[in-house]
Amino acid sequence: MPFLSDRFHDQNRRDGRTDLTGPSGPPGSPAPANRTGAFDAAAVASAVGDRVVGQPGAVRALRRALVVTQAGFHDRERPLASMLLVGPTGVGKTEMVRRLAAQLRGGPDDLCRVDMGQLAQEHYAASLAGSPPGYAGSRESHSMFDRDTVEGTPYRPGIVLFDEIEKAHPVVLRALLGVLDRGVLTLANGERTISFRNAFVFLTSNLGSRDLARRRSRPWRRFVDAAAAAPVLGPPATRLAAGLRGRERGTVDGAVRDFFDPEFLNRLDEVVYFTEIAPDVAEAIVALQLRDVAAVFRRRGAELDVGPGVVEYLVRKGFDPVLGARGLARVVRASVVVPAAEALVRHRAGSVAGPGGSGSVAGPGGGAAANGDSGGLWVRVDVVDGAVAVAASEGPGPSVPA
Repeated sequence: MPFLSDRFHDQNRRDGRTDLTGPSGPPGSPAPANRTGAFDAAAVASAVGDRVVGQPGAVRALRRALVVTQAGFHDRERPLASMLLVGPTGVGKTEMVRRLAAQLRGGPDDLCRVDMGQLAQEHYAASLAGSPPGYAGSRESHSMFDRDTVEGTPYRPGIVLFDEIEKAHPVVLRALLGVLDRGVLTLANGERTISFRNAFVFLTSNLGSRDLARRRSRPWRRFVDAAAAAPVLGPPATRLAAGLRGRERGTVDGAVRDFFDPEFLNRLDEVVYFTEIAPDVAEAIVALQLRDVAAVFRRRGAELDVGPGVVEYLVRKGFDPVLGARGLARVVRASVVVPAAEALVRHRAGSVAGPGGSGSVAGPGGGAAANGDSGGLWVRVDVVDGAVAVAASEGPGPSVPA
C-alpha cells in the first residue's frame, strides 16, 4: 500500500498545483538555482570529446545543451534536451551518449537504452506505454522504461537513448511525440505517468548510410580516400575529400526529412550530424583503443608497450570509412588482444618449462608471443617484416604512450 504522502504528491502533480522543477517563493522573487544543472558543462563536454574523436561539431552541440541546463534556462515542461544524432555507423553516436552517462551518472551503462530494432511491429508500441485497459497486464502498468533511470534525481539527471530509431514502426515513433513535446509519457491505463522533464533524450539514426556506402564503394572515391592518406598527395586530396563529405551531409539531411514526419522533427531541440571518420581520426581512435587495452592488461598484472609504426599499420589494415571505428576495433582485437591473451592463458596453464622459462605462441601477423610470469608480464607489440609481432616476457614494461 503506498504511503499517504506519496499519493498526496502524485495528486498535486496531476492537478498542476506543484511544480517541483519550477520557481518557488513569492511573486517577483528570483528562481532558485537548478540543482540538476550543478555540473560543469564545459568540463563534461571536454571529457566526452576526449573519448568521441573526430566529431567536434557533435561535441559542441552537446555542450550547448549542457550549458542551457546548467544555467537553468531549459523549458521546464519538456525534457532537458532532445537531440537526434544522425550519421554513418561506427562514428560515435551511441558512444557519445554513453560517455555523457559516465560523466553525469554512475557509469557509461547507467542510462535507459531502448533498442528500437526490437519495436519493428505496430503492436510493440504497447512496450512503451503498457497494455491498454482490457488487455492482460494493464493494471500492472508495465513499461520498458526504467522509471528511476529516466526521472533521475534532483542532483543527477536521467539519460534516455532511443538507439537506431528508424528501425521502429511508425506507430511507435508517434507514441514518442508526447514525450518530446510535454516531457511526460502517460501509460495506457491512464493511472500512471513517467516524467522525462529531468532527462536528456537522445535518438540515433543511420539514415542515409546506405547511400553513402554505395558512393564510397565507387573506384574514384576510394582513390580519393587513398590519396588523402598519402604523404605526397595529402593536402589537395584532403581538401577534395572534405568537400565531398560536406556534400554528403545533404544526402543524410534529405534522408532524415524523407523518413520523419515534420511534426516529429519539429519537437526536437537539434539534429546533430556526425561525419565519416578520416584517416587521421582513425589513428587517434586506434591509439585510444590501445590505451583501453593497456588498462585492461594492467588490471590483469601485465604492461603493454606499443612500438613505432604499430598504429599506422593497424589503420592501414583495418580502416574503412563505411565501417568506422568498429572495423578498427576488430583489427586491434585480432592483431593485439588475441595473441597477448594466448600468451597469458598458456602461462597460467603451466606450459612453460619451469620458473622463469618462456614459451611462444604465433600471432595472426606471424609474430610470436612468449610466456612469462603474469604478475610482472611485459607485452611488446611491434611491426616486423610488414606484420604485427606480439612478444611477452617477465619484468615491468612501459605502458602505451599517450
